[in-house]
Amino acid sequence: MPGSIRIARILGIDIRIHVSWILIFFLVVLSLSESIFPDQYPLWGAQKTFIISAITAALFFASVLAHELAHSVVARGFRMSVSSITLFLLGGVANLTREPPSARAEFFMAGAGPATSVLIGITGFLISSAIGTNVPDGSLLQAVRAIADYLGTINLYVAGFNLIPGFPLDGGRVLRSAIWGYGGDRIRATAIAARGGQIVAGCFVLLAALFLFTPGTEYNLFGLALGGTFNGIWFGIIAYFLFNAASASLQQERIVSTVGTVRVGQLMSTDFRSTPSGTRVGALIRDLVLPLNLRAIPVMSGDRIEGLITIGDLRKVEQDQWATTPVEAVMTPAADLPAVSPDDLLTTALERFGMTDLPLLPVVRTGALVGVLYRESVVGYVRMREMLGLDGRR
Repeated sequence: MPGSIRIARILGIDIRIHVSWILIFFLVVLSLSESIFPDQYPLWGAQKTFIISAITAALFFASVLAHELAHSVVARGFRMSVSSITLFLLGGVANLTREPPSARAEFFMAGAGPATSVLIGITGFLISSAIGTNVPDGSLLQAVRAIADYLGTINLYVAGFNLIPGFPLDGGRVLRSAIWGYGGDRIRATAIAARGGQIVAGCFVLLAALFLFTPGTEYNLFGLALGGTFNGIWFGIIAYFLFNAASASLQQERIVSTVGTVRVGQLMSTDFRSTPSGTRVGALIRDLVLPLNLRAIPVMSGDRIEGLITIGDLRKVEQDQWATTPVEAVMTPAADLPAVSPDDLLTTALERFGMTDLPLLPVVRTGALVGVLYRESVVGYVRMREMLGLDGRR
């Protein structure tokens, strides 16, 4: 996801934080320290309240990460690799390198996240119950109980929200798996589930409008006291993200149905320019980038790709350093590049392109670079098939 930074690696999966996560983290801390905890524990000092609020917020986002890791672990069990997990404004997302291979795989993968949130929620309530209410004000046990209570409640709400049957929420994925398993048609199942996501987004828009136009009224929704301008804006943001994600899923499935059984080898280019490792940035710009207007160039060692260097990589180097900086210093290493083989379906390439903003993908066979697949070639091919009215069976 653009705008995210890597902060850790767990179970071989990159953990990334989007810039929007910083905003929601501080909003949670602010909500806890200015409203929730002061109302429940008025004898706490401001400093103590803030510290406990920060700890609670950090543990909440750790539980969101656990939710996404559960998806990832189950996905690996069905031989789906997970490239990264990104925490962002609305929670988290596990980035799969391909779609689930079966309805059964999708069902268990989608259900693993909410199940984990429910387990964390129950654990929080059990800890709170074990401590009890008869604890001294200001004690450590009271603070632990406050944190456990909040985590228990919020994780159950997270599970409930994610089980709303609107794709691409977990509930929408469960719905898609059920329709897919019953009818055997993933594309039709995706269309139904994604339409459900758009309907859910529309419901959130209506709620947002209700809250915005009745700012002084409080509404009880599934045990939550909601209302006011802030909740109206928040529900509007959720609706925007959900509608866009559902629409993108519909578009993706439409493209997949269009390209059908086309293979990467049919569109890849074997006539491409590369540069050997050790080339200086200045020489690369002088000999290839400027005269040939290239935006991405494979860096080679023999017939094996060492990495890929793009215009964005070159811009990181100050001009007075061009003559001395080797391309290896700023390129994206081959290990971090999504790649395809000539025999892969074009749908696989589309999924790989969805993971990155690179203009091309390396096409590799038995470790050797045999060609490159340009994003613009794939886009042009899909558009031409649509213009000709061809579906994936032709």
